[in-house]
Amino acid sequence: MTSETPRKETMSHLPFNSQALENSIPENVRLLPASVWTSDQTLVNPSKDIQKFLKKDLGVEKLNHIDQYLWLAGAPTPPKPLNYQIATSRLIAVDERIDMHMVWEEPRQLHLKPIPRYLLDPQFWETHLICKKSCCASRKDTIPTSGGCPKEIKKCALGFLCSYMALIQFESDYAIALQYRLLPDTITWEMWLNLVHQLLENDVCNPANINSRYLSGKLRLSRLNTIYAIHGSLLSGYQYTYQNYTELFHDYLAPLTVATVYVALVLTAMQVGLATTVLGGSVSFQNVSYGFTLFAIFGPLGGIVLVGAMGGFAFTKNIVNTWRVKRQKLASYEQRVIQNQIP
Repeated sequence: MTSETPRKETMSHLPFNSQALENSIPENVRLLPASVWTSDQTLVNPSKDIQKFLKKDLGVEKLNHIDQYLWLAGAPTPPKPLNYQIATSRLIAVDERIDMHMVWEEPRQLHLKPIPRYLLDPQFWETHLICKKSCCASRKDTIPTSGGCPKEIKKCALGFLCSYMALIQFESDYAIALQYRLLPDTITWEMWLNLVHQLLENDVCNPANINSRYLSGKLRLSRLNTIYAIHGSLLSGYQYTYQNYTELFHDYLAPLTVATVYVALVLTAMQVGLATTVLGGSVSFQNVSYGFTLFAIFGPLGGIVLVGAMGGFAFTKNIVNTWRVKRQKLASYEQRVIQNQIP
């Protein structure tokens, strides 16, 4: 009998080998997503840089930036349980974006990020989320002594778990969580009970242990957009959900239309007032009528111009971003072709 010679050249052109579909990956890799997007819109394996992945998956810097104004977007109380959300006609939207976790928008849609498997694994916490003595100078430090210290990410992780302790209080909440796959299907009700009881005994939800974002419960998206508009992000907002420019113009022109109708009613009332003997002879009323007439002419026109400018800016911004991403992608593809990474 002659042994077969390995076909290395042929195998090198295969997209995956015979072991790809076998259940033999390391446990820490099994707990992570299959792939994630980087800032330059490239798909990568999250296990290659777990700390970087955790910062993106759990970090809430965008909300921390407006931390002092979060009370305007929602009450500083834990969220109501899932059964209450369903009973009050909330629509649950599964959303992996941590910035949208416990954020609600019209029409009565609540965004919730499912609990990642890795947050329910003690070994993963020990390896990647517990701050080692070598990386943090002291417990009082707000800034870690090393870029790899998971201190702040740990606070985000604990706060995230605390949010689900409030969302899943009853067995009916647990059933809803399974229905929407907010919990891994391997977690039983008894396991969840034990987990919550241990977290409560360890005082995990103490404000000193969690990120300040989780001191608030549900946040209203429209108010978050308003807060961001006031603090320097007028056109980008916190998270606009427009799918096209028609929706954008509708949201801005609808209030303007209502205001214009009100202005028309006021002008009509002023005309009636000027026709009377008492108000018609009043110099003050005539001055007010004159000023309001000018406002009625130029106010709506200015509003329309402003909305048009915002739409034009959004269009230009999207075109520029698309062009920039295209250049980055083409440069990346060309480099990979040169390096023979793409057959």
